[in-house]
Amino acid sequence: MSERNDADFRWPAIDPLDAYTTPERLARIDAVLRHRIVSITTVFEDVFDPHNIAAGLRTSEGYGLHDIHVIHNQFGMRSSSTVAKSADQWLDVRQHSSTQEAVQALKAQGFAIWVSDLQATETLTEMPLDPRIALVVGNAKVGISEEMRALADRRYILPMYGMVQSYNLSVALAISLEQLVPRRRAELHGWGDMSLARMWALRQRWLEFSQRHADALRRALQQEQA
Repeated sequence: MSERNDADFRWPAIDPLDAYTTPERLARIDAVLRHRIVSITTVFEDVFDPHNIAAGLRTSEGYGLHDIHVIHNQFGMRSSSTVAKSADQWLDVRQHSSTQEAVQALKAQGFAIWVSDLQATETLTEMPLDPRIALVVGNAKVGISEEMRALADRRYILPMYGMVQSYNLSVALAISLEQLVPRRRAELHGWGDMSLARMWALRQRWLEFSQRHADALRRALQQEQA
């Protein structure tokens, strides 16, 4: 992957809301966007515990991922705001009504489906990175479904040396991302891989979070500048 330069992060315009946002806040938003990764996505399959999915969202956002997929064959989308710490507002969460629908959508976008499997022989550090990776986690009771296992492109094992046979969902996710994301960032020379157009759209949305009546304010400011 080629190294990005300053031109890759040059905003196409000046947002009127910049003047109503502190320099520190602007710098934080811009830095986060420049490091956003969209070539790795987390997929939650039938995770029914709201605390687990909220912790997973927080973990994914903390690693700089942006797109999250939630499959609810049996359970609807639920999360705990106290655990998520508002991580969900910084993410794009896409919901799917079935495993097959989600996998078809992801593969159509070029994602390879990666699942953990106790019967697998390779660890994450031994596997070559696909250009786009959808990392699937299942619920705490039964893990991923047999359907998802059959549809997976790659299976990996998280080594365990104790008596228990599984990690907590968010712990397993964090271990997996810790082994994947730094490798992807190394390929990206430390940056993210989100397009400038998408970063700009997100930047405009994020600036609105701290402004009351942001849409009306932006329109009024744009009229003043015209």
